[in-house]
Amino acid sequence: MAGSKRKKKKKSGWPRANVRRTVQDARARLAQALAGVRPRTPDALWEFVRMAYGLAVPRRAVCPGHAAPFEYLRRAVLEPGRDLVVWASRGGAKTELGSIATHLDSIFRPGCQTRILGGSLDQSQKMYEYLSRKMRGLFAGSLAREPTARRMRLVNGSAIEVLTQSGRSVRGQRVHRLKCDEVDEFLPEVWQAAQFVTQSGPGSDGEWIAAQMEVFSTMHRPFGPMAELVERLEARGEVEGGERDRGLTPAAREGARRRSSRPRERAVTQEASPALLVWCLWEVIERCPPERSCSRCPLWPDCEGRAREAEGYFPIADAIAQKSRASREGWEAEMLCRRPRADRRVFADFEPSRHVAPVAYDPALPLYRALDFGYANPFVCLWVQVKDERGTRNAAPRPCSPSRASGSNEGRPEQGRRAERGTKGENGKETDNDADLSGVEVRVIGEYVERERPIGEHVRAMRERDPGPVVATYADPAGWQRSDVTGTGPCQELARAGIRVRTPRAAILEGVELLRRLLKPSPGAPGEAAGLVVAPSCRWLVRALEEYHWSASREGTMAERPAKDGADHPIDALRYLVTGLFLGGSRARERRWW
Repeated sequence: MAGSKRKKKKKSGWPRANVRRTVQDARARLAQALAGVRPRTPDALWEFVRMAYGLAVPRRAVCPGHAAPFEYLRRAVLEPGRDLVVWASRGGAKTELGSIATHLDSIFRPGCQTRILGGSLDQSQKMYEYLSRKMRGLFAGSLAREPTARRMRLVNGSAIEVLTQSGRSVRGQRVHRLKCDEVDEFLPEVWQAAQFVTQSGPGSDGEWIAAQMEVFSTMHRPFGPMAELVERLEARGEVEGGERDRGLTPAAREGARRRSSRPRERAVTQEASPALLVWCLWEVIERCPPERSCSRCPLWPDCEGRAREAEGYFPIADAIAQKSRASREGWEAEMLCRRPRADRRVFADFEPSRHVAPVAYDPALPLYRALDFGYANPFVCLWVQVKDERGTRNAAPRPCSPSRASGSNEGRPEQGRRAERGTKGENGKETDNDADLSGVEVRVIGEYVERERPIGEHVRAMRERDPGPVVATYADPAGWQRSDVTGTGPCQELARAGIRVRTPRAAILEGVELLRRLLKPSPGAPGEAAGLVVAPSCRWLVRALEEYHWSASREGTMAERPAKDGADHPIDALRYLVTGLFLGGSRARERRWW
């Protein structure tokens, strides 16, 4: 009836909120009882983690050569003192398990000092946030004071602190535990400094605390720090769980064979080497129900029934969704813990033994700068000299007329000057791709790589590092674009500082092809002289030459453009230089800024 009041339906049964609260209280009381007793067996540790944190850590490895995620906790908490390297899939609870081990160390080892170092500050704070949640409620009384954004201290003297991705933050630290999260994102100098952080020592109760470094990461860079670390440990046979069935090198297989024949009592030197723990999606995925059809499941080609034996938590539906939107290579590297393919390298002819050698500044050769602009991405400057023995016909550009800008040691070209034009190719466009580079040696003698700094600071840093007079500076043509906020761009700002830049216009593949030709051995040259030589101090460029690769389509096939995933910045700078010097059809844009 209209206007009549509806009767409220009377709720029956026990209120859902009360049930939830009762369960939480029961778990808290049980965890409180467990908190007073330090777990000393694997079963006691697993039960403690389940009751205190609500996480049933998988204890079964379903893939050959893999370890269960709980194996990490067992070693980190019950058998400390040996470095651990965890290579696990995305969503494999690496960061969560690292925070649990940190929490247990801080509670049960008074005075334990732990530092968290991530591939970025955000990654470091992610583990710290997980840890902060564990300090609330049940364990709130263990805090000495309210935690700050990067540091917390416990009443028993233990402390946890977040480190930033910088050498200054890492150097000088002497702590019992170091947690390195997403090592593949580490800067080379930071990763090197991190090797010397841990140090054993007594805790606040006098009990000895053994030093331990723990590394967590996926492997998405074929020549990154994680790949190098895994390769070294596999060669030594330090893979926990037996020989791996995929991506094992011959040296690693031989190391695993020798390891299987060793006595059970390890030598002290063997204990000192890190242990490699590997687990993938199939160790953490939820158990597949019997009613689910394998033949119609998109995961079947990779799963092959492994999910039937799993005891994890990762939803099957999420795994299917991620596989459908990821490339094949990305899926294999990020979720199945298979090595990233190295067959898509752009510079397959680059060999550090031949192309990386000490090379000093030669006053008799022209000196150039090569720039790639960036702020959040790195700003790159390379100092390059070119030795050209092809004769005057193909000689490198001459120094320009002296600059009127104060403090500038490089030439200023005449207004409107263009690079020499090459011959016309079959398509009618001007090109010089067929030029003979056999008599050219490009020497990269120095590099400067920095982030999040204004152009003015880069200018000062470059001039301080200039080993001699600079003939010309080559840069990205996009540097002429003006910002809507400042009304200027990087090239205009460099011009105000007295640095005129040349910005050759050419396709990416044209510059890449020139670099590939410089890397090839010169036929008949003594000792197969390299056309490109890089000083060992140019670590960013060396790493980029090793990792620069063709992008892949979603089907895993090779695309026709290099991937822009970090290794491209030093390559781009070098590409602008060789394009401007050797590609006759490119136009070098130069103009006044006033």
